[in-house]
Amino acid sequence: MLLLLVFGCKKDTTSPLDLDKLDYFIFGRASGFCVGSSCVILYKLENQQLFPDADIAYTQFSTGDIAFGTTSLPTDKVLLAQALLAEFPSSLLNEPNGTLGCPDCTDQGVYYIKMKSGKTVREWQIDPFLDQYHPFCNAISITLSQLK
Repeated sequence: MLLLLVFGCKKDTTSPLDLDKLDYFIFGRASGFCVGSSCVILYKLENQQLFPDADIAYTQFSTGDIAFGTTSLPTDKVLLAQALLAEFPSSLLNEPNGTLGCPDCTDQGVYYIKMKSGKTVREWQIDPFLDQYHPFCNAISITLSQLK
């Protein structure tokens, strides 16, 4: 019985995530080798509203202390974020939470995704040079430039 408790209970880091019933979708990029307010650019899509980050520093990003504004961007910007979500590669759901590749190791930055659906939260920091996710990182980059 003790063996069952010890080896039978482990945290599932690949819980299913219902993309059609998301509580929120956070996306953006960050760079540790950067100076200024453009080092971290994140957005949170929640309840048909889009909130920019509250001008956070890279140190806040790296510790997970991410705050967002309270005023939604206009509808045209919300539609851009929804279009990005529609491009989300389902293969990413098969990846464990955490770091994929070596993000920001060579000053290439990190692309960040966090999603919540019900009790399930999934989060990734993606190296933009990973061939498998390069197209989605590029889509994030394009969306970020359109949201300016």
